Amino acid sequence: MPSLRYIRFILNNILVLSSLIWNDSLALAQEKPIQFSEIALSLGIEFQHHSPLTAERHLHSFLGSGLGWLDYDLDGWDDLYCCQGASWESLLNPGGARDLKESNALYRNQSSVRFSNVTRDTGLMEFGYSMGVAFGDFDNDGFPDIYVNNFGVNQLFWNLGDGTFAEVGTEAGVNAAGFGSGCTWADYDNDGDLDLFVVNYLKLDLKNYPVCDAGSGSQKVAVGCHPRYLPAEYDILYENQSDGTFLDVSQKVGLRAEPARQGLGIVAVDFNQDGWIDFYLANDEVPNQLWINDGTGGFTDQSLISGTAVNRGGQWEAGMGIAAGDIDGDLTSDLFVTNFYKETNTLYRNEGALFFLDVTNEFGLAAPSQFKLGFGTNLFDADNDGWLDLFVANGHIKDLFPSVNEREPFQQKPQFFKNRNGKRFQDVSETAGNYFSETHLGRGSAVSDFNHDGLADIAIQQLDTPLILLKNNTHTANRLVSIRLIGRESNRSGIGARVEIRTDQRRFLQTRMGSSSYLSSDAAEIYQGMVAGSKMEEVVIYWPGGGPEVWHPDQSAARLTLIQGTGVKVPAASVGVAE
Repeated sequence: MPSLRYIRFILNNILVLSSLIWNDSLALAQEKPIQFSEIALSLGIEFQHHSPLTAERHLHSFLGSGLGWLDYDLDGWDDLYCCQGASWESLLNPGGARDLKESNALYRNQSSVRFSNVTRDTGLMEFGYSMGVAFGDFDNDGFPDIYVNNFGVNQLFWNLGDGTFAEVGTEAGVNAAGFGSGCTWADYDNDGDLDLFVVNYLKLDLKNYPVCDAGSGSQKVAVGCHPRYLPAEYDILYENQSDGTFLDVSQKVGLRAEPARQGLGIVAVDFNQDGWIDFYLANDEVPNQLWINDGTGGFTDQSLISGTAVNRGGQWEAGMGIAAGDIDGDLTSDLFVTNFYKETNTLYRNEGALFFLDVTNEFGLAAPSQFKLGFGTNLFDADNDGWLDLFVANGHIKDLFPSVNEREPFQQKPQFFKNRNGKRFQDVSETAGNYFSETHLGRGSAVSDFNHDGLADIAIQQLDTPLILLKNNTHTANRLVSIRLIGRESNRSGIGARVEIRTDQRRFLQTRMGSSSYLSSDAAEIYQGMVAGSKMEEVVIYWPGGGPEVWHPDQSAARLTLIQGTGVKVPAASVGVAE
């Protein structure tokens, strides 16, 4: 029989939970809801992902593709790049005739009034099965370049600055061929130019591709093979040689000190704030990895000791997408990872000193994600209240099951969670718009204020179905400040810069990242929500490889461009960062 003390403990927790639910419901009733509407077709974005499933259920055809925002022509408006899939037959016969709709696509943003497909005119026709994409100015000429990680040969598109691109992957030495997934740009050695981290998933190709099945007899069906039992391929770190070429330094820096793992999502962030960029990888059905940069040209995997390899129960999960950001306002970068069906997604809170705590349940994210399979995910402030909210795109990788008892939904509803003052997340999907009340096959996702209306929007890749563009329609008196960084001594893109924004009410931390979500890339700008009436007192930029600088912006400014060397240089110790 339970003790009286135990009964009191249970009753107290019920009361606390009831109070939280009541407070959330009351707050939701009193405020304007976060809301989105789907507008892709109305703006001329007719992209549809092409990944027809094979009878053998080849695994790559379920994983889908990413997308991202970049201002390729520097006209001040974010354009949209979409990775495309491919049929199995077209991969086996790459020389066949191809239609424009089968290519990756670039849609030019015409001042938010309309998007036009400029893929052919820009020289970006590409017909493989593209997975991940990342944008960065690798030659520091001021124009963003495009790297695409493929199931097949990877490609690097060099922005020529005249509205066109040239494919230079072979000449640059970054045209690896295999089963690629995520990728990111980052200056790992702080020498002022961008290096490239390429994530690989499995060691297989068209000629060496096992197929699997499940069930028996009349219930036997083809399924994608379990990745844990297939050979993994090592990831690659390419060092920029500053002459248009790259060198594979994966072995040299220690990335092959342990067995290869089945990687998907990646983010590059200076997690311990020592001035050197680190890499975090979401791995599929094996422990995740946190590669910490020692500042001398080497990396060590500190995922296990930091608490980011597995969940709080010591179990590794099927990591897909990653979102990084300061969810609780303590000026450290936290991590959110989407996982498989019947697992929960995982929120790792950064406690400092390179230690993370799994707080998924405490923040209200465990139960809502247990019967979802998450892919794309983004932390961004949808209502500009100064707290990072959370988007998750969901969808299964299995469409056939051997028995009714194992049936799990293939298409699934996406989710949106409002951040309640850094203490917990509240699921507000039911009031976030029609898209969230329908089932989808969500994959990559990326954020941009593409129309300059002061609200961040979301583009979403969906498996073998049309692309989704969600316009943020939230009504709020709060405002958004957009910050664009331009490096001089540091890399021109400003990737890796840590941005601290100080107002008369709070301090905020942002990081300029070279990739995000699942196989995707957010817009280059830093977005900071500002509560109505608050004043931005200063912006401190900790440039990669350079000292911090301070700006005191005009209070009326909604869009800032901060160029390295034009702020006030201050000693690192005076702003609390190590030299």
